[in-house]
Amino acid sequence: MPVWCQPRPASTSVVALVAIRAGSRHETRSNNGISHFLEHMVFTGTERWSEEEIKEVITRRGGEWNGWTGIEDTMYYAHVSAEDLDTALDWLAQVVFHATLPADKVAKERQVIFQERWGRYGWLINTLDRLGFGYELDRDVRRALFPGSPLGLRIAGEDDSLEHIDRAALLRYYRQRYVPANAALVVVGNVVPDRVMERAANFFAAIEAGEPLPAPPAPAAANGTQRVVVRGPMPTDQVRLMIGGRTVGRTHPDHWALDVLAEFLEQSLTEAIRYRRGLVYGLQAYNVTFDDAGYFVIATSAERDHRPAIVDIVESHLERVQSGDIEPDRVAEARVALRGRWALSMEDNLERATWLAQWVWLTPDDDGVRDYAAQVDAVTAADLSRVARTYFAPERRYFGVHEPAVTVKSGARALGIAAGVSIAAWMVRRLLGKAATRRA
Repeated sequence: MPVWCQPRPASTSVVALVAIRAGSRHETRSNNGISHFLEHMVFTGTERWSEEEIKEVITRRGGEWNGWTGIEDTMYYAHVSAEDLDTALDWLAQVVFHATLPADKVAKERQVIFQERWGRYGWLINTLDRLGFGYELDRDVRRALFPGSPLGLRIAGEDDSLEHIDRAALLRYYRQRYVPANAALVVVGNVVPDRVMERAANFFAAIEAGEPLPAPPAPAAANGTQRVVVRGPMPTDQVRLMIGGRTVGRTHPDHWALDVLAEFLEQSLTEAIRYRRGLVYGLQAYNVTFDDAGYFVIATSAERDHRPAIVDIVESHLERVQSGDIEPDRVAEARVALRGRWALSMEDNLERATWLAQWVWLTPDDDGVRDYAAQVDAVTAADLSRVARTYFAPERRYFGVHEPAVTVKSGARALGIAAGVSIAAWMVRRLLGKAATRRA
């Protein structure tokens, strides 16, 4: 198990984080949601501790703990005072590698997960989705860009798959995935690297290493511009827009230029659409990266009638960037904003540990992690023009829109009409009844 350590002598705390190569991308339709289910289960009991004791080990020292499941990883962390490093490592070793998955907790956690998913309505959501009345625009964009890939699976799973995941299935997945050969430890804070290595060996070295699992196959890419439309219910009449293109994975050299392009476009489009025209409240641009794939997003919400104007402005800005019509000063502003935001986030030990964990599977050691600020500073206006031409080419483009079929306004109108029809029918029946009585 690789152990990465980043000392921060000015800090008074330490974060110890274990990343497991287990996420929705490693699942199939039949066991979709098992990574997230297992994340719940490891907190229900270990070889030494009960569910209640697991929660108390860290909190009674004033620390924080949690876990989360993503598309490519599941992560567990303990954030404690620097003097409590041993407590954090001991806790992680127990929770991650010595969980017992108690049989009497499986049904309870399944119920908790259904509540987390707002109940057992997956059949209805999926039926509406097939009819074009979904609401998960982000997921439908991934499905269109990477057809047939597990990247399109829900992290929390589906009703049917969750109902069929039993303790035996959880144990098989746990024994396959939750082994040191498929894990990494990242420690950030007021620590000494040699001591971290020595203490990590004390708590983790005796655990059977297991077999490293191969990376999932790269997702097949769709060809041609993808148009994604969903028509799920929304509280307002606003449409949600997503415009972008299929990009590249985390280690690709263009990753950094795409980050700068996103910041550049967010600033310029916000100025043009929000401040000059007042067509939207906010707008975001960002590049989503996986290990070996990615996609660029320009997203906003607006009144339905404003959609054509917004799309025209976005397309004109993209064309200007592609043609090289870029002010160098604006590129410099984008670089400064990215560096500043990254510097602020890296003040947090957990944010820094999570950032490092994204790279642990992709580089041989922590020395291979690129200097974010240096990489961003190296991006030029010519780079932005080049990546815009490359990744916004027609064969990589997508256009996504969420057009609400039912809103509060339209629903109230429909209810009003229905109530009016009901009242009219009731009055007609009463009048006809009175007429019949008089004739009698």
